[in-house]
Amino acid sequence: MFSRLLRTATVLSLLMASQAWAQLDFGPYVQNTNEKKATVIWYTKTSEGGTLRYGRQMGQWEGTIDGGTGTVHRAMVENLLANTKYFYEIASGAKIYATGAQFYFRTHPRPGARTPFRFMAFGDFGDGSETQKATAAQMLKDDAKHNFALLLGDIIYSSGERANYLRDYFPVYKDLIGHRAWWPVLGNHDIKASKGAAYFEFFETPANNPSAVENYYSFDYANAHFIALDDELLFDGEDLQKQMTWVKQDVQAAKKRGQRWLIAMWHKPPYSAGTHSDDEEIQANFVPVLEAEGVDLILNGHSHVAERTFLLANHKIINNSLSNYPKKGFETAAIYVVAGSGGKTGSIEEKHALMAFQLGNAAGYESIYINGDTLRGSWIKSTGQSMDQFVMIKNGNNQTDVQITESETLPENFAAHYPNPFRLSNSADEPLHIAFEITNPAPITAAIYDILGRTVTRLSDGEMYAAGSHTLRWNGRDLNGALASTGVYFYRIQAGTRVHSAKIMLVQ
Repeated sequence: MFSRLLRTATVLSLLMASQAWAQLDFGPYVQNTNEKKATVIWYTKTSEGGTLRYGRQMGQWEGTIDGGTGTVHRAMVENLLANTKYFYEIASGAKIYATGAQFYFRTHPRPGARTPFRFMAFGDFGDGSETQKATAAQMLKDDAKHNFALLLGDIIYSSGERANYLRDYFPVYKDLIGHRAWWPVLGNHDIKASKGAAYFEFFETPANNPSAVENYYSFDYANAHFIALDDELLFDGEDLQKQMTWVKQDVQAAKKRGQRWLIAMWHKPPYSAGTHSDDEEIQANFVPVLEAEGVDLILNGHSHVAERTFLLANHKIINNSLSNYPKKGFETAAIYVVAGSGGKTGSIEEKHALMAFQLGNAAGYESIYINGDTLRGSWIKSTGQSMDQFVMIKNGNNQTDVQITESETLPENFAAHYPNPFRLSNSADEPLHIAFEITNPAPITAAIYDILGRTVTRLSDGEMYAAGSHTLRWNGRDLNGALASTGVYFYRIQAGTRVHSAKIMLVQ
């Protein structure tokens, strides 16, 4: 990031000479987090000193970090506890610039931990449109569910101009970036102005590659490993070769460390039938390397639609289920998601043979949830509707992803589910109610299964529930929103380490 150049007073004084810099005042925003550290960046209107105070409780600060003197301030907080929430306060002398419950960061769970987490992924958004703002508003509503975000390129239109970041990025997302790390990749529009100078100024990434460039990088979060690649500036000749050599070594090292999930992102999708079509260069250069290393999920933007492939290998479908994808370890098999309508939208031009889901003329973002050996995805429209739910299970098979029994221990106090039989003709009937009580806060995982143990739908994805009485409801629909068939089903609910399952009958 450009702010790393601001380590000396000499460089700071040069920057302050610009009248434009003197007018800036935005941030703070969180960057480049891991299980032990976090960086917070902010800009002031005038040259002055800056400090950051942090602690696990607001007002009870455990340390102070110097953010430097000038208009650009960067504070890296180190030696932190893993998976821990820290509040922070930004000040300059007696002046407090940022304080309150919304200013915090959370360190990552330690690498390899099976801690459940969620993240957002979206691209092609910074255009100042009403669709961008509507999507941002929905993200804010869903903010508490997510731990971080992946930015899939074309962050700022039309050419990645610095002034447009100040208009269409920082003001739009200020209530999100002050406490969540957003991890970017370059898009073709981001590099048109000065080869992405504003991008490299505002974003800070690990640059953990032999060339020490921020164009491509990786990071761990719990038992997942994330790889960010550059298909814009370093996609030719020796630059591309260096990047591919690095990604092989990086992914192999992640697997040796025990990282269970491998997720890659860059801008241009190899497969699409939206505002852009298949990219043969990406198919030839990125896809074979990543699939050979067992990468599970690839996230792209560029095409201003929402799309998701079936489970693929070597450009072919190897599992044609619409939503359920077992995978053995790091076998060659991946799902490709296009989430390029965070602001820009466009139409689907044709049905793509490799796509299980396509939706055009709708803004939104992809939401991914990982819990142990299970990855679930859903595309969220800017209106809040959840679309295209899919699940990938490591070391699964095509028949079952859970064993159902009726002798498992109760979560705590369990009320009988009702009604049973569960009658459903359309949408007017009473949903199935599953009532339970917990005496202590606990993560709740609950799902409906058919008689083969296949997931029909998810009722709770590990969300924390407070102590007390709660009720889960099933409306009789599956992961794709279709009414389930008449027959025998099971529900299974887990609270912490305690599990309960029971048989239900659905009648239409």
